[in-house]
Amino acid sequence: KPFKELGNPAFAIDTPRDHISLGSLVLCVAKKQSGKTFFLSNLLYQLKQAGCMDRIFCLSDTFDSNKKMLENLDIRPEDILSPNDPDAIDKIVAEIDKERDDLLEYREKVKRWKSFNKKLDINNLEYITAELLEFYDPMTRQFEPPKHWLNGRKPVVGLLCDDIQSTPLIGSKKFKNLCIKCRHIGSFENGDPPLGVSIFIAVQNYTAQGNEGIPKAIRSNMNCCAIWKSGNMKEIDLLTTELSGVLPKEEILEAYNYVMNKDPNNRHNFLFVDLTPKKHHPSPYRMNYTDWIIHS
Repeated sequence: KPFKELGNPAFAIDTPRDHISLGSLVLCVAKKQSGKTFFLSNLLYQLKQAGCMDRIFCLSDTFDSNKKMLENLDIRPEDILSPNDPDAIDKIVAEIDKERDDLLEYREKVKRWKSFNKKLDINNLEYITAELLEFYDPMTRQFEPPKHWLNGRKPVVGLLCDDIQSTPLIGSKKFKNLCIKCRHIGSFENGDPPLGVSIFIAVQNYTAQGNEGIPKAIRSNMNCCAIWKSGNMKEIDLLTTELSGVLPKEEILEAYNYVMNKDPNNRHNFLFVDLTPKKHHPSPYRMNYTDWIIHS
């Protein structure tokens, strides 16, 4: 007999038809001012507008410089952290766990509210019990149902990592661990799909010594990669070789050359490769994310 899928789906978050699946690790590799942050801010904004991106954390020391580009993402000031903060990853994971705990607490309160509401007879109240106090709002002087900032829906969480090259973060064990386990953060004891976190990383080098590129542990776990024009063919060769475990190297190079030759003077064009496309997607390759590249 064939094996059955017994666990949670790899991608449990619904996204619009032509968008990527979430719970993903997305790498953007390009030299400065090529449009990495512009692309990621637009992608996150579209996901937010579609109702499938609720809370975005940002690891960047240049957030204020890109404020105009990022302001539509409604990132909370406390969710902007420095990649030089050794506790940044712990803080983000703790906040995601808190989102899960708040949701579980809300679900329990809803159960108590339903039970309490059946028994409540406002006209025959002799005294207020501790049970009644839980739902009593002194401001409105009414008994109010429990509240959750998303009305009980699981929050979809994203992490934008911008200008993290040459920081202690990029090669740190905690960051690598987060990238490897991103779909499993904020897990539930009852086996429900975890909250998870989708990670979007913008860097200037795919690989280099020390903290100058993406560690192999992260590269091996990416779902999507956006590649801009590079004069370093060794880097392109390594990238396409590493992706060739999923897609044929020659096919990736053909798609890359197609994009780069489309308008050679436009340095903002990029090839987007999706290693885990949805079943109905016509191709794993796109130009500038919006246009499918169909191989003959």
